Amino acid sequence: MIYLDNAATTKPRQDVLDTFLKVNESLYFNPNSPHKAGIQAEQLLQQSKDQIKELFKLEKDFDIVFTSGATESNNIAIKGIAYKKRAFANVIITSVLEHPSVLEVVRSLENEGFDIKYVNVTKDGQIDLEHLKSLMSDKVALVTCMQVNNIMGQIQPIEAVAKIVHQYPKAHLHVDAVQAIGKIALDFKSADTMSLSGHKFHGLKGQGLLFVRNLHQIEPIVHGGGQEYGLRSGTVNLPIDIAIVKALKVAVKESAQLYEKLSEFNQEIIQFLNEYSGVKVNSPSGASPHILNVGFPGVKGEVLVNAFSKYDIMLSTTSACSSKKASLNEVLLAMDIPKTQIEGSIRISMGANTTTDDIRNFKEKFNLVYEEVKELLK
Repeated sequence: MIYLDNAATTKPRQDVLDTFLKVNESLYFNPNSPHKAGIQAEQLLQQSKDQIKELFKLEKDFDIVFTSGATESNNIAIKGIAYKKRAFANVIITSVLEHPSVLEVVRSLENEGFDIKYVNVTKDGQIDLEHLKSLMSDKVALVTCMQVNNIMGQIQPIEAVAKIVHQYPKAHLHVDAVQAIGKIALDFKSADTMSLSGHKFHGLKGQGLLFVRNLHQIEPIVHGGGQEYGLRSGTVNLPIDIAIVKALKVAVKESAQLYEKLSEFNQEIIQFLNEYSGVKVNSPSGASPHILNVGFPGVKGEVLVNAFSKYDIMLSTTSACSSKKASLNEVLLAMDIPKTQIEGSIRISMGANTTTDDIRNFKEKFNLVYEEVKELLK
């Protein structure tokens, strides 16, 4: 099997699995328990947070909240900030580039009376900074912007966005960095909150992180025993939290080497695809190399996924969180890509386990799929 759906999820590293199992066996205690074993577990929990801060050189800039994944992290940050500020600022700014775990949250808040504004997207899939400036005001509570798009791979200008947002003292910038970690450097200097998900960088499903610059800016949306600074109540899952630190260290350590490898694969695939009449590369230049979106105008994306799957090539149409929806992808629509090209788009996404043989085999099988569908191409 050739796995090219790493933007959806990645294979867990063996040492991450081993860490998870070891902590479950030897340190299964509740960090909130007052006995010696509980105190030992609590100390290990704090050590893991200190290691993350050291890894990113954060010192006292951020507090770290362990969550079940980026969906929960995004919900805690976006809802928590909105509720905290609604009395004096009820405008939230986002864009159609965002992941469903952001877009569906802001749409829910719109039903609660918040004013949601969508910043325009340029044809190369970038946030329109001039339009963002025009939307900003003293009523803006929150701007949310992903660092790397999960459909096309565009890298957003987070630093430039932050300079605009932080001209307004009430405004908070939340960054979904799920597809950035391990691929490009995370922009902690610009973000006020940032979300990550372990299973996107060869960790486990059910692992997440939320980095918070000022805890007092977020109102808890989950209430209970007060764990994780009161922002994420519930018994702490120590084994899963320790294991994500293991995955994080490797992802950061190997990020430069991985970027170079995937850049070579990315260019190799693009040059290969350019030889095929009717096939269009949707991802813009300058995108993160691990994601490559490709259009087959006139062919349905689902047909292509099934055709590749028949040859044991695993890829996807769009995000795994929205691939079963019938509507056209909002990201590609915002970039003015033709409808037939959107309908026939697939996403190739690579990771640390992707090999030269994988790319060679993909190209061989691509020839077979192309022969099956070329009569349908427009």
